[in-house]
Amino acid sequence: MAVSNFAVFGGAFFTPVVVGKITAEMGWEWTFWFVAIFAGVLLPFVVLFVPEMAYRRPAEGERVGTGAAYEMKGNANGEASHEKDSSVSNTGIALASTSSIPNGPVRSSDEQRLKSTPPQPSHPHHKPVKKTFWQSTALFSSTRLTDDSFFKLLFRPFPLFLHPGILWACLIQGTLIGWTVLIGIILAAVMLGPPLFFTEVETGYMYTGAFIGALVGFALAGLLADRVPAWMTKRNGGVYEPEFRMVLVLPQLVLGCAGLYGFGIVSSNPTKYGWFWPDFFFGMEVAGMVLGAVASALYIADAHGEFCRTYLCCLNSCDTTGSHTDVDLSSEHCHRGIHVSASLQEHLQLWTYVQRI
Repeated sequence: MAVSNFAVFGGAFFTPVVVGKITAEMGWEWTFWFVAIFAGVLLPFVVLFVPEMAYRRPAEGERVGTGAAYEMKGNANGEASHEKDSSVSNTGIALASTSSIPNGPVRSSDEQRLKSTPPQPSHPHHKPVKKTFWQSTALFSSTRLTDDSFFKLLFRPFPLFLHPGILWACLIQGTLIGWTVLIGIILAAVMLGPPLFFTEVETGYMYTGAFIGALVGFALAGLLADRVPAWMTKRNGGVYEPEFRMVLVLPQLVLGCAGLYGFGIVSSNPTKYGWFWPDFFFGMEVAGMVLGAVASALYIADAHGEFCRTYLCCLNSCDTTGSHTDVDLSSEHCHRGIHVSASLQEHLQLWTYVQRI
């Protein structure tokens, strides 16, 4: 998850460094020409080597939980039977180890769910047929992934905004993404205008701080995303809870809010603070954004895996709305007031999380 977020955010902040040079040497039109060229070159590779990974699971089939205490298997008469996993203790709760955390460790609700769910018929020999290479390159598939209507799928994300977990994840990730877009716009305005009067190339180099911040966030997320839940699972008697993934919002609070506060203050007076400190605080804010993105995505994947695809739609809607709103506010040129209000907003969200704990 940290690698995927770094690929998105790191690439987004490294590109302006190159675009500034392209604009100065070749003209701004070539930035769009290069986008078209790269898209055309990569399209065949996407078609040939990025197959569709989703498939429709059979309603009746072997059911083996990734982190459940029991697994269901079929016998010779086609009846389901329960067998205890080798890692199950006498209480029926599997002890989660450090290596099992990323693969779907045991939750305290798994035992209750499995006890309350009646056994279903199982066919252990039924396996989905793997498509050939050429079948995987087809533009359309004859297999429907869902029986839901088009309009139900179209409007499904909207009710999820009322779900507390989905709403929390969208706000935690979407808020800082929106403010990051706003900082990117303000940074260019501050550097190009008086009193600094940077050129396009120098302004592009200023986004190096954001790229370094994405690297820092990637490193911290990779270091803490699995180790912290594993440690908390041991402290919790071997029982894993998806809420352990939410701990990453604490370093997000430190880095994100410090970056927003700091950038709002120093960008309002570039004569006094110069060019370094706006770039420094921009990098801090980006590092917090990456941590928040990883924390919210991992929590949704563990706690509400059935909502993962729809959650992405909610997140994109939240990001887009927040970005446009922030850009509209930036037209008033009230740098300090905007970013201080953003930090207060972030504090409010994280205060709600602390109250939940």
